[in-house]
Amino acid sequence: MKIAYTHPFAWPMVRRGNERNIDVMSRHFAGQGHEVTSISSCPGARVVERDEGVTRILARPVKLPGMSLLRIDTTHTFFLTAWRELQRLDLDVVHSLLFTDALAASMLAPRRGFATVFQMNGVAIPGLSCRRFPPEAAMYRRVMRSADALVTCSEFIRRLVLEHYGADSIVIPPMVDVAAFDTGMTYPVERPNLLAAGDFTVARKGIRVLLEAFPLVKREIPELVLNLSGRMPEQQITETMKAMPDNVRRDVRVLGLGVPEDLPRLYAEASALVLPSMGEPSGTVLMEAWSAGTPIVTTNHGGVPEFVNEEVGVLFEPLTDAAETRNAKGLARAIVDVLQLAQQPGTAAACRDHARRFSATRIGEQIEALYRRITR
Repeated sequence: MKIAYTHPFAWPMVRRGNERNIDVMSRHFAGQGHEVTSISSCPGARVVERDEGVTRILARPVKLPGMSLLRIDTTHTFFLTAWRELQRLDLDVVHSLLFTDALAASMLAPRRGFATVFQMNGVAIPGLSCRRFPPEAAMYRRVMRSADALVTCSEFIRRLVLEHYGADSIVIPPMVDVAAFDTGMTYPVERPNLLAAGDFTVARKGIRVLLEAFPLVKREIPELVLNLSGRMPEQQITETMKAMPDNVRRDVRVLGLGVPEDLPRLYAEASALVLPSMGEPSGTVLMEAWSAGTPIVTTNHGGVPEFVNEEVGVLFEPLTDAAETRNAKGLARAIVDVLQLAQQPGTAAACRDHARRFSATRIGEQIEALYRRITR
């Protein structure tokens, strides 16, 4: 089967769930003997790479005069990139993870003879997070009418799509390269530590509530360390930690963005992963942590509660539907509970078993069955 994956941004230049998802899917299906191409964009001249059986096209982003005045950005003009690149390829399936490239694929499909999949690991809401110009909601609706299959990453996102667009979808969780995080190695750790991994410049990820909760947890567990792995500018570090007592601040370690190869070790070293996000569609970092045998604590909000059980993690109540929870006391209690869970025999094994539900093999079977159904 000849498969193309499309998304404006590429891993590891951009490190978010969609970019990781395309990278894992591409490598998995290439390993299964399929002919796989990924189409993304990257500053500089157009580059075509081949790695692990995947042909990766990195096109120059399309920038037009006056774009910013019209509130058009390179995610919108990626429609043009996807259109141009897809016309050059002989394909059976195009699997897109953003509405602009999904629109290009669906418009080309009748002419080029390929099937289309639009996967939503999140969705923009009309009147709330959709732009009026360009008419993003109309673009979403056009894709949803014409795509051969709609995929959402969780029941939470499926319900949002059904409510706001009237379109139903198939729920398939993100595919995780479990073997990459289950290294089988044991790392010596002197003190218990929490790990938070993500883009801390995004308010809904909950860095403020985490830094409010951490001093409360330190009262019960003075030796605890908090490691922050992700994007966090110096000014933000200063502002968010200035109110902390010195004896607490020194145990917050800002690791920076680092490299992707750091993550398996960081997950394995952590006593627990903490993700106090609001509206998280599915939470790939949770599945990566479980792969390393690490339990998690996260918000009882969005899509993540669908994937958590009491053997592998603890939920806390956000006490709001706003963009950011401030329930520091609830998060602190949940952190204490998850650290107790981490010490129980069998927790690491339960986490690894749970992670296999999201392995490339397991999720790959569902996606391949979908491809075969829509290409008959």
